[in-house]
Amino acid sequence: MTRDPDSGLNAGKAKPLYDMLVSFADVSSRDTGQGYPYRETLATCLDCSKQTVDRAADYLENEIGLVKVHRRKVEGRPEENDANLYEIFDAWLIHGVPPPARTPPQLVARYGYTVPGLDVDAWITEHAPHFDLAAWRSAHDERQQGQAAKREEQRRKERARRKKPKPKPKPEAGAQEGGGVMGDATPRETEPQGGSVMGDATPGVMGDATGGVMGDALSRAVVPEPSSTTDPAPAARSAGDARRATAGSSAHEHAEGGCAASGNESSSESAAAAQAGVDVPEQRDQGPELSGEQVSVVKTVVASLPAELVALLPYRSLPRRNHAQVLEAMSGRTVQQVIDRAARRWTAHGYADALHSIDGKGIGSAVGVAVALVQAGECPYARCEDGTDIDTGAGCRMCEERRAERREAKAAATAAGRSTGSVRPAPHRPGWWICTVCEDPGKGTPPRDGECASCRADAAAAAAAGQQLAQQLEQEAAARAADAEQGAAFVLELDEQAAYTEAAERADQDRAERERAARKQVEAEETARIRAEIAAQYPDLAAVSGSVREAQEAQQAVPAPF
Repeated sequence: MTRDPDSGLNAGKAKPLYDMLVSFADVSSRDTGQGYPYRETLATCLDCSKQTVDRAADYLENEIGLVKVHRRKVEGRPEENDANLYEIFDAWLIHGVPPPARTPPQLVARYGYTVPGLDVDAWITEHAPHFDLAAWRSAHDERQQGQAAKREEQRRKERARRKKPKPKPKPEAGAQEGGGVMGDATPRETEPQGGSVMGDATPGVMGDATGGVMGDALSRAVVPEPSSTTDPAPAARSAGDARRATAGSSAHEHAEGGCAASGNESSSESAAAAQAGVDVPEQRDQGPELSGEQVSVVKTVVASLPAELVALLPYRSLPRRNHAQVLEAMSGRTVQQVIDRAARRWTAHGYADALHSIDGKGIGSAVGVAVALVQAGECPYARCEDGTDIDTGAGCRMCEERRAERREAKAAATAAGRSTGSVRPAPHRPGWWICTVCEDPGKGTPPRDGECASCRADAAAAAAAGQQLAQQLEQEAAARAADAEQGAAFVLELDEQAAYTEAAERADQDRAERERAARKQVEAEETARIRAEIAAQYPDLAAVSGSVREAQEAQQAVPAPF
């Protein structure tokens, strides 16, 4: 990953954040459970904002799959955030072993080839059957090609800047002071006796002479009129723009070569338009070479743009140098999704109103508007489509968090007595303004607090939800107190019942003892009475029984010999 040229990893703080999380992580568990890094701590260490840390963490989690973020709350205080737990899936890459089953599939698809003997397709099929590996590879390859083309373009421009400019020709002796094209257009050795520039100038030289130096000299006197009424170029350009279209360098090249066609090749359309005096933009770099399929995709997207915007484009098409921007905007999107994006933004961002309304200023740059309609949004979440998750249709979590953080910062600034800034107008759209929270455009009188109706509704809903949550927590606390009181009463009742039961058991035991003693007394009295009656009836038997009893008692009194 350190050598990965992905611009998403290198443009922001994704790579430094990974290094920082490794320093906080435990060696064996590969998570930051012991390190406990707060977002503010990470932002301080990386010298950036917390929002930048969030964007980098989101890219590492969703796009790369190297990190998983577990968001936590303070125990016992659900409204207060705690330090996130960052789980890092790099152990298998460090040791060069097959990845565990819980490894994110996009990480295996991106770096699995570095592990010897690992069959990435088989691993994805077994552990992540829902992951579309073919689509991921196609999007990844397309993105890499776009980034490579962009880097090559940057290198080409750097090489062009390093080239030394051609030296300007020194004026010859005797030349008229302040001489221009009329004095230099025709080389001295080829000029016929008594001839002039007009005698041998080619249409290219004439075009440069009129549009360049001579255009500056005669602009106040003559403004060249276009020779065709069907010119596809925008009609609102001025003569100054026409002069800027043919710079002095081109005139100098024509002066040196004697003919525009011999020094600089141009397209037939540009040559014909220049000969007719039509405003033709200066030729720029045409960008990287694209395949026929890519060009077809770009033409399909451009053709689907609003017809009034297409009519303002040069030659009713997007310049070739902007084709790579359209392809880059289609990363992870289908053609139809990009078309829907452009149609939605044309109205929502106020371009249609700026072009058609009576007080509208119009569109300054048709090419810039076309690129703005199709380019990706500013949200770092790859599946975010202007604040909505394109897969689920729900609101983008990252956008909601960014809006919440901006709203909290604004509330904190207001509470501290600091100015929160005024509503700024939308560029190229008179009567439109930008919301200070969601940064979406709005039309009409800007609100005093700088928030659009949607953000105010979200804030009101959040306040209502907070109030409802507070009421719910209060009710739950009251319910817990009632349960505790009821439990205490129940315990007291159990204790009283146990004491009553114990007392009743003791009373039953005493009563049983008394009953047994009474029964024994009654039995003894009855035995004595029966013996008295028998003794009275049978005195001899009573004497014998008395002797026997006395003998038994005496025998029991004598101790046993052993």
